[in-house]
Amino acid sequence: MENQISNLLREQGVVIGIDGDEVLVETQRSTGCSGCSSESGCGTSALAKLFSTTSKAPIRVKNNLHCEIGDSVELVLDESRLLQHSFMAYGLPLIGLFVLAISFSKIALHVFSLSPGLAELSAILGGVLGLYLGWWITRKLYKPVMPELSKVITKSL
Repeated sequence: MENQISNLLREQGVVIGIDGDEVLVETQRSTGCSGCSSESGCGTSALAKLFSTTSKAPIRVKNNLHCEIGDSVELVLDESRLLQHSFMAYGLPLIGLFVLAISFSKIALHVFSLSPGLAELSAILGGVLGLYLGWWITRKLYKPVMPELSKVITKSL
C-alpha cells in the first residue's frame, strides 16, 4: 500500500484575539505572483495589486496550542482542501452560470419559440440566476475546513 504524503501550505501569523476556544490570527495577505521575476511587466500582477488589499486579514482557528495574544504562530492547511475551497468558491458559481444560461436560452428558443433577441436576454437572466445559485449553495451548504495551528514560533512577553 502506497503512502500518500499530502502537501501542507504553511503561513505565519500573530494571535490578535482570543474568543473562547478559538483565536484570531492575523496574517499578511499577499498576491499569488508577488515573488515572480517578471512581476513588473505582468498584467496579472497589476490586476492583483489593483483589486487586492494589502491589509492584514484575521483568521479564526481552534486554539489547540493554548496560544496567547501576541504569540507568533504557524498555520497549516492541506493543499487538497485549498483546491476544494477554490472549486466551491469559483467553480460552482461558474458552472451554475453556464448551465442556467444555456438552459434558459434553449428553453426560450425551443419551448416558448421566442425571438433570438429575447432568447439572449433569457440566457443573461439564466446566467445571473445560475451564478447567484452557485454562490448561495456555497455560502449556505458548504462548510470549509479551516487551517490549524501547527506550532508556536515565539511566545508573547
